[in-house]
Amino acid sequence: MNSAQIRHKNFLKLFSQFMKQHADLPQRGMLKLFAQRLNLSERYLSHIKCNRKNIGNNVARTIEEQLKLPHGWMDREHDVFTMPVDDKERLFVETALTLFRAQPEAAREIMIDLLRQRLEASPWQAGLSSA
Repeated sequence: MNSAQIRHKNFLKLFSQFMKQHADLPQRGMLKLFAQRLNLSERYLSHIKCNRKNIGNNVARTIEEQLKLPHGWMDREHDVFTMPVDDKERLFVETALTLFRAQPEAAREIMIDLLRQRLEASPWQAGLSSA
């Protein structure tokens, strides 16, 4: 999957979540509301939704900023992380979620920032190289 496809898939996922969060509203006009939420043109979002236009870097960053997503979120596949692959990974995910959920909002933001910094570091700086 190339970056344009990943961004399109992520956009559709975000739009679907937005629609679920506003299930009490009529579906007609939902793209307009989503466009307003993102501070983007409804027409442009319509072209993105129908896959007539790709999401460029500036729009990807705007979506992330408006929805308070980590920088680069639009550029990564997220479905790959839904199911842990083994018992150790499952234990890690459950432990991390338990810790994260037990923290106040400010601590959660710090945890996210630390993880983001670790991901952005090269493998040997992050201690992820196999030794």
